[in-house]
Amino acid sequence: MPELSERGFEVYDRFKDIYHNDVRVQESSLASHPAVWIFVNDGGANDGAIHLDYDLAGRLIAALEAWRAAHPASA
Repeated sequence: MPELSERGFEVYDRFKDIYHNDVRVQESSLASHPAVWIFVNDGGANDGAIHLDYDLAGRLIAALEAWRAAHPASA
């Protein structure tokens, strides 16, 4: 069963970044078309979020895949 936010939207993943900030990828409540939120919470004044639609999510995925291809994981 997927995790749901307090408002009933699906939480796709939670993890900590390399600085131990909490990251949450969550379904958006946007009514006009599908969208996703990526929240970053550092526990202070620098909390932030990005709101992406399908096309923007694809651009982010492509950019991250290009970065991974240029920086293979260490064995």
